Order: sequence, then C-alpha cells, then structure tokens
Amino acid sequence: MITAPIPPNDRERLDALLSYRVLDSQPEKDFDDITKLAAEICGTSISVITLLDEQRQWFKSSVGLDVAESERETSFCGHVVAQPDQNLIVENMLEDERFHDNPFVAEGGVRSYAGIPIVNCDGYALGALCVIDHKVKKLAPFQIDALEKLANQVTKLLELRRNNYRLVESHNALAQRYQDLEQFSHVVSHDLKSPLNNITQLAAMFSESYGARLDDQGRQMIGYIGQSAKELKGLIDGILEHYKYDTVDVTQREKIRLREFSEYIVALLHPNADFEFIFPTDDSRLRSNKMALGQVLYNLVANAVKYNDKEKGVIEIGYEQVGENVVIFVKDNGPGIPESQFRKIFEIFGTLGKTDRCGNKGTGIGLSTVHKLVSKLDGRIDVQSEMGIGSTFRITLRK
Repeated sequence: MITAPIPPNDRERLDALLSYRVLDSQPEKDFDDITKLAAEICGTSISVITLLDEQRQWFKSSVGLDVAESERETSFCGHVVAQPDQNLIVENMLEDERFHDNPFVAEGGVRSYAGIPIVNCDGYALGALCVIDHKVKKLAPFQIDALEKLANQVTKLLELRRNNYRLVESHNALAQRYQDLEQFSHVVSHDLKSPLNNITQLAAMFSESYGARLDDQGRQMIGYIGQSAKELKGLIDGILEHYKYDTVDVTQREKIRLREFSEYIVALLHPNADFEFIFPTDDSRLRSNKMALGQVLYNLVANAVKYNDKEKGVIEIGYEQVGENVVIFVKDNGPGIPESQFRKIFEIFGTLGKTDRCGNKGTGIGLSTVHKLVSKLDGRIDVQSEMGIGSTFRITLRK
C-alpha cells in the first residue's frame, strides 16, 4: 500500500475546510440526494462524499456504508486530494500498486474506485465524491461526466452552507450592535441630556437673578453658556434620532395621498406667513412606509424653511412618475448648495458651516438621516442646485 502524500498547502487546505463548519454535522438531504444519484448513475454499491480532515476522512453522506469515518492514512480519497487537478479512476484495485494491499481492498473486497475532487473557489481540494464497487468496473465517459457535475454541486452546497453561517454571524453581530446602541441611547438620554438641561436652566436662572449685577461681557458669557448647552442638546437629539432608524422596520407599506400627506408635514413645522408652499396634485399617490417617508419629507422641508435667505420663500413638494419608479421632490428658492458639497451634505456631521434664519448652525445629521431612510426604502436621493437660485432634492422610489 502506498499512502497518499500530504499536499504542501495542507495547512491552508484544512483551514479552508474548517471554514465550512461541516465536519461532524448532521445528515442533510441535499448531500444525500447527490450520493444516491451518483450510485444510481454509475451502478455501484457504494457512493460517498468524503471530506479529508487532518487525521481522518469523514463521510458527509454515503450510500452502502455503515461507518462515518476512517483513517486518512488508508484512504483512497487522500490520493485525490493530493492531485486535485485530475480525477482518480481505478478499474481494478488489485492491479494498482497503491491499493492492492490496502485493507479496504485486501480485506474489505473493494475492487473499483472513482474519485472526483471537490475543489472550492480558492482551489483547495476539500475531499472527493467517490463511487466504489466490490467488482471490477469500467465507467463510461458519460458516467464520469455526471460525477464531475455532481461534485461541482457538492462544492456549491458547501459554499451555500458557509454563506448561510456568515449571514447568521452577521445577523448576530447586528443584533448585538442594536443592543449596544439601545444602551448607548439610554446613557445619552439620562446621563448626558439631564446635566445639559440643568446647565441650560441654571444659566437662565443665573441671568435672570444676577444679570443686573453683571457687566455686558458677563451677560454675554452667560448667554454663550446657555446657547452652547442648547446646541449640544440639539446635537445629542440628532444623533439619537439618526441611529434609532437602524432598527426601524420599513417593510410595512400603505397607500399615501401625497398632497394630503405633504400638507400635514408642513403644518407640523408651523412656518411663518412669508413662505409659499406648492403641493402635489390631488391624484399623486404611492405606496410606501408612512413613518419613514414622513421623516424624510419633514427633514427636507424643515431645511428648506430654516436656510431660506429670500424675503419670500417658495417651497414646492412635487411628484412624478418615471418608468417603473416614482420621484418625489422638494424644491426651494434658497441660497443653493455648491456642487462640490453634494456628497458631503449626506455624510453624518457634514455641514456647509452656514447658520439658519435664526442664527443657529446645523448639526449635519438631518440629511444623513434622510439618506439612511431613503436607502432603507430601497430608493435613492439626489440633489440639484444653483447658487443663489435654489435647490431640488429628488427621491426616487419604486412604485
């Protein structure tokens, strides 16, 4: 008997095999179907899917065997793994010097063997699909061709299995992330916002009680304290809002009458009388997640109001059908956005450094949240703008 040589890349090959988490796993019908089909096509009494571990060959599926594994040293499939670029076909094991005195041949009565290497996408031979018989057998070319196709299916099943495990791990990691995020939200809400509220209230109380005793510079400093605390609170609120949408389920969709919906969104903002709003027509309707789309429109319209620099602001909420998609747009006559900043404005904390109509600076979170929600709706958002003329944000969604 000649023991199969150990491939020079056997350590890497074993690492690849372990990545599939298949060794010692329970029987699976898809693999069992392949061994049954291989035995039927080739007319053999035994068919095996063998995976070669460091010291053993383990059978993921077998027909005609009552054992789950055997030693690697005496395995036929070790020779297949040693030369993964070719099939191993032995019509008569007694005439092959590698196998004639192998215990499976000399004592077990095996007389013919055909092994097709199971090779993964990285070129590592994980094992073999084998058909074995107790009589000398010559396989026809179509039978060998069928075995090659079945071995390829084994590889695909293993890849699918590994991908499923990776998806499970990814899901578990996301679940842990959401749990950590909830804890973070709790800490921020209770351990940061409460002191900030106290700072704001104390600054206001101090200014009211002792403001008359301070000079202009002192009153200005107290004002800075209150304003800074207010801005920090706004930033914290924005961060919490941004990340809470990671866990929002947007799969529930309903019919939305866009004009009625837009009027409701604008009413929530309580805009001044120096703004004119143009709404979609009454027949503008779509199906979407009302909560997510509402937050998107609220943020876009709120920005259009806050940063408008014209004596009379004009904001249009519109609707178009483009092929298989619908487009909702929010158009304003504000200051415009430089084209070089189009990407930046959708990044978290990305701002243009401008103040709104009340002199407050933005946090750079609102449009990042909008981008996240539009993506969750399987849509996209684009911006067109002309400096001094205004900007248009276009949301493209499937019908």
